[in-house]
Amino acid sequence: MWVLQALAIMLSIQAGVLDLVEVPPVVRSLPVALPAPVNLPAVLPGSPGLNDPAKNRMLPPKRPGAPSRGGKCAPAARYFLSSDKLQAYLLSILPPQIEDMVKCDKVNMEGVLGDILATMQDSNLLSILDITSLLQGGGGLGLGGLLGKEGNEDPSKPSSGSKATGGLGQLLPEGLPGKEGLGGLLNLGGGKGSGKGLLNGDGLSNVVKPLDDIVENVDSLKAAVQDKVKSVVPENIKDPFSDLLNMDIQETMLKLKVKQVKVGSTDINMGADGIKVLSEVTADVEGEGLLGPVFTLLQFQSVMDVTMNIAVSSNNTQCVNLDVQDTHMHVKEMNIQLLQTVTETVPLPTSLPLNDIIPIVLTAKMNENLEKSDSCGIVLSDFNDCKNTTGLFGYQVHTARISPKGLSIDYCVKANIDNKTVPVPGGRLPPDPKNANVSITTASSALRTLVKYVAKQSSVQMNDLEAQITYIAFAPQENNMLRLLYKVDITKDSQPYATGETKLFISHASKILNSKLVPDVKLTRSEHSVVPPETKEEVEGIMAEVTRKAWSRFNELYKKMSIPDGVSSNTLTNSDVKLLRSNDLQAAS
Repeated sequence: MWVLQALAIMLSIQAGVLDLVEVPPVVRSLPVALPAPVNLPAVLPGSPGLNDPAKNRMLPPKRPGAPSRGGKCAPAARYFLSSDKLQAYLLSILPPQIEDMVKCDKVNMEGVLGDILATMQDSNLLSILDITSLLQGGGGLGLGGLLGKEGNEDPSKPSSGSKATGGLGQLLPEGLPGKEGLGGLLNLGGGKGSGKGLLNGDGLSNVVKPLDDIVENVDSLKAAVQDKVKSVVPENIKDPFSDLLNMDIQETMLKLKVKQVKVGSTDINMGADGIKVLSEVTADVEGEGLLGPVFTLLQFQSVMDVTMNIAVSSNNTQCVNLDVQDTHMHVKEMNIQLLQTVTETVPLPTSLPLNDIIPIVLTAKMNENLEKSDSCGIVLSDFNDCKNTTGLFGYQVHTARISPKGLSIDYCVKANIDNKTVPVPGGRLPPDPKNANVSITTASSALRTLVKYVAKQSSVQMNDLEAQITYIAFAPQENNMLRLLYKVDITKDSQPYATGETKLFISHASKILNSKLVPDVKLTRSEHSVVPPETKEEVEGIMAEVTRKAWSRFNELYKKMSIPDGVSSNTLTNSDVKLLRSNDLQAAS
């Protein structure tokens, strides 16, 4: 019957007939099941759009930018840094920076948490503490021991006098005076005298003295425990335990401060799209002003993940750096730890019923504060000092890329000879040495550019003879030797007269010390031949002068030879420069 009446009411509303200011008696009599009120704040600070499910998850990282590319030249040099060395650098530099970021004033983790707790001003301690786990924790030394509720005891039954003394009773060694009065002091059993022992003062004076003796004689029991225990039993409070459990949160949390941040583990994944970092972090936020019988400290411990993407950037210069992108803090849980000091400090993690809300608000607000801050972010400025260097060869970044093997930087190369800039042709570079941490490779075209320039500058005139190098080539030999071959056209009175051929054998023992090339080349021997042979005696002098001039010029320029800067935090400190079969130069460590 009432269903039909309700239907009639709905139709009347649609027709605009019924005035809803006065509720009809039929509706007033309908049974309604109301849920029990929940003592939670309606609006949490700094959490706009909290009900948006998309904001309750970790923010997806932005896609890293494409590898940095320079001009259209073909690379003629490469610097390589292995993934092991790169990860070692990140593992040494990231954890302290992550800790500083979480503790940063502008991220304001403690302030955000304080604002959340401040909204619970109508709540008491029981509304946020999972009191069941407290009553079961600590082996009778927590609130369960003090209230006579052991972990396996039915909380609906009256507590027994013997178990009621278990908590503080374990604090008093056998034989100390006053221990026998503890049962009277904490007579919280279900009998008629429940609670009277605490208020009539019997045994109270006998407990304070033993507590003083414990603090003095047992190193593991801190003085703060005694002070907190005393504060529970002031004479003017009739029910101190009730007052403790119903203490207003704002009275207990006078101040919040991030005391310690610790990075537990850091995983680094290197791929073609950059470096992905995941760090597990715990942050302890301490509160001052808590009154408790056996606990000296109330800690809020946040467990979070810090993620970031790291890409390479060069801005088309000779320097490459690491750019930290998409730093994100994801608070997974917020625990309360009650640190108990008896023989040692024992953390008792206590879950928050609000664990589904507090981490979400902290995550959103802390990331918002981090994004607004200009001083809390992670900057890897010491990865590369990016100094402008000069030398015989100039290097400009062509491509910088990250791969599972490590960081590779390819360079365009130009030779700066006699105030002239000569592009160095690029080509296919040899692979990086196996198991190398750091390596530098310079294409054979760099040495060829140098040799060709020397050949053009080695013309000689002597009496009526003139010699000019018309062909030059070089090839590697055993034991890091270099054979340089060149041909000379010799004219007499401007007419072709003879053709000479010279082979120079050069030892190569150059090194890279502290990222600088230390040249060491020596001319060990030379061989000459002339066509026609009958002109040999006449042209020997001019051919020797060509050799002297060419070698002098080559040696002078080679000593000015420079190498790519690479990364200043990972350089070659003492490495031999090897001449490969491909005529490329390579050094590694």
